[in-house]
Amino acid sequence: MSLVRSLETAEVDAFYTLNEGRLASVTREFTEHFSGRVLYAVKANPLPKILHVVSRAGVAGFDVASLAEARLVHSTIPQARSWFMNPVKSRRDIERTFRDLGVRDYVIDCEAELRKLLEVLPSHDPELRIFIRFQCGRTFAVFEFSGKFGVSPSEACRLLSLVNAQSRWATGLSFHAGSQTIVVDPYLHAIRTAVDIIEAVSPAPTALDIGGGFPGHYLNVPYHSPLSMLSVITKLVRGTDALKRVELFCEPGRALVHDSISLFCRVILRKGGALYCGAGIYSGLLPGRQHLLLPARAWREGRPIQTEEWQDFIIFGPTCDSTDRLGFSYSLPRDLSEGDWIEFQNVGAYPETVRFNGFSVDKIVTVGQDELTMCCPPPFSSCSFTSGHRAK
Repeated sequence: MSLVRSLETAEVDAFYTLNEGRLASVTREFTEHFSGRVLYAVKANPLPKILHVVSRAGVAGFDVASLAEARLVHSTIPQARSWFMNPVKSRRDIERTFRDLGVRDYVIDCEAELRKLLEVLPSHDPELRIFIRFQCGRTFAVFEFSGKFGVSPSEACRLLSLVNAQSRWATGLSFHAGSQTIVVDPYLHAIRTAVDIIEAVSPAPTALDIGGGFPGHYLNVPYHSPLSMLSVITKLVRGTDALKRVELFCEPGRALVHDSISLFCRVILRKGGALYCGAGIYSGLLPGRQHLLLPARAWREGRPIQTEEWQDFIIFGPTCDSTDRLGFSYSLPRDLSEGDWIEFQNVGAYPETVRFNGFSVDKIVTVGQDELTMCCPPPFSSCSFTSGHRAK
């Protein structure tokens, strides 16, 4: 069904649009600018269509964080390779991903997790590779990850030595700067730390995974193009002798998929300055709950609304939970009313993590090239939203 037909139907109160061409283009650009192997972080958006597009566009494989994600990749693209890059895994998930799904790369950040791997996996198999995740210091990321995972450089050296002493496994290093990392400096600092670790251990690690965290474009946070960040990273890597013998990986998710998807929500009720919509934080708009201000525009009768009169609205979702509202107010046409639609752009990353009251968004409309001008304008046009107001 086309976009216009979807806006005219009464069957659903919310649906996604997916621009496959945009997703493929961004993925190709990323893989061309990174001097290593690009893995797509499945957790960012696990839709099978997404996996197919990024696979065709050049990713080398998939970063999975659970047995369920590994099974999804295997069932969607059977020939694809997965890397299990969650530092905490159950024995069941380790055993089944290895035995049934062919996973050969795992990450740890403590000796207890290493003992678990040694007890479950064949220690004599040189095709297995164990990454040690270390902390990369302050990251300036919107969503910090350093409080949960990662060890000090000295502890990373000790763990690497333990792996070398107790198995024939290859080793690697990994770090993660956090989600929505807005400057390149944390990557550079962590890469230099990795070099120090590589030079201190023998046999040296054969791989370095610099993680994900590359930013998407939102209205309320500074934005640096991931491609410009990759250019700086590549310059450092190519100028460092110790890294010339190391296989390089990264795990982008948000940076690849965020701006290829919009969420259209029908206005189902207006109460003064509050709009109650067909989707909310439990069904597609979680990125707008606290930290991120999404580009948005209003639609009526199958077209974007053109107006000179704007009003700031609080946006609520359809559930009975009073916390189901966006963290910012949105400037939209003053006469917006029941039956109109709001398009929230750049929602492709982490759109749905929980469901509540039975509300979910299951319909996806693939946007064709003939609809791009109408459906996907250049992002962040200042005429239809503001960034200075938080919802009270």
